Amino acid sequence: MQRQSVDAVALKFEPERVVYDLDEDVVRFFANEGPVLIRWAISKAALAELEQHSMTDPDAMMNAYRRHRELIWHIAERKYRAHRYETGRVVVRLQDLAA
Repeated sequence: MQRQSVDAVALKFEPERVVYDLDEDVVRFFANEGPVLIRWAISKAALAELEQHSMTDPDAMMNAYRRHRELIWHIAERKYRAHRYETGRVVVRLQDLAA
């Protein structure tokens, strides 16, 4: 009999906890894995690709994130499970959209 692996704790994204980061020009979002807070971000270039046009301001970036958040969360979770972190967080970048 083959033993089944234990599933990882489900990620719980926080849909209302979204912030534009002016210094890095990314949209930051958050999720919990059990008691652990996971920090995420999506780049301006990735949001522009999802919208098929350039991002001109923070409001446009936030709106693009909200329209595509299910896809963004899926990509972010895949990177997280693969341990593809950047300085303590997972960042969804343009090249991740093609994967």
